[in-house]
Amino acid sequence: MALPVSVYVITLNEAENLRRLLPQLSGFDEVVIVDGGSTDATRKVACSFPNVHFYMRAWSGFSDQKNFALSLCSHDWVLNLDADEELTSPYLAEMHTLLQDGNFDALQTRRKLLRWGKVPRTFMKDDVLIRFFRRQCAYYPSARVHEKLQINGRVKASEVHFLHHENLSFNQRIAKSNKYSELKALDKFSQGKQVSLLHLVLVFPLRFLQCYLGKGCFMDGVDGMLTSMNVAWYGFMQYARLWELNRRAQAQQAVEASDTTAPLTPVS
Repeated sequence: MALPVSVYVITLNEAENLRRLLPQLSGFDEVVIVDGGSTDATRKVACSFPNVHFYMRAWSGFSDQKNFALSLCSHDWVLNLDADEELTSPYLAEMHTLLQDGNFDALQTRRKLLRWGKVPRTFMKDDVLIRFFRRQCAYYPSARVHEKLQINGRVKASEVHFLHHENLSFNQRIAKSNKYSELKALDKFSQGKQVSLLHLVLVFPLRFLQCYLGKGCFMDGVDGMLTSMNVAWYGFMQYARLWELNRRAQAQQAVEASDTTAPLTPVS
């Protein structure tokens, strides 16, 4: 009997990751995939599984896209996964316990990072996330990136974990950082945040040192150095883009002010 749980996944060009993930989800009654316009074989792979419901929707930001996917789920209990993630046997067992228990509304667990099949050597702890919960108890507040689920209910904390496969080349990681930094800058701009020249000068070296030394990425050799560079680049680019957004807004305000104060020239 299929597990009475809806799994929802948002995708964009995730064919390879779905080939690993979806066979693992064959025991779930429903898998909802909301795709933001993939140009690879994402749709073909997804639709080859009988329990998958595939939807196309123009990209509207991480929070909005996930809220939409959540609204399509039919079961009371839902599980959110990214295409590059994987469940573990202890995590599945914890899910079954929660379903039978009835005393909690959400499950908080750890996510373990694997980069090309290996756990990076750092001081950093696993992410602590809620991915399994009662649908009516949760939503995503508006955010273009780094969306965070809000839970209104009883949360069970567990030490079990699921896996995150970050099998990206350095070029892909930089491209992802570029995209995310733009979205984060837009979020900060909409909140009225400002950035100074001193911040722009210091953010890159400070973020690099914080990651490389403070979080122990030096223990991971060249991979750790590249990770630290990527973290620093992400930090610098989000504030550089925020500075640019503010500069453009100020220029636009100046133009609008000059248009309203300029004297009218009589027509002879």
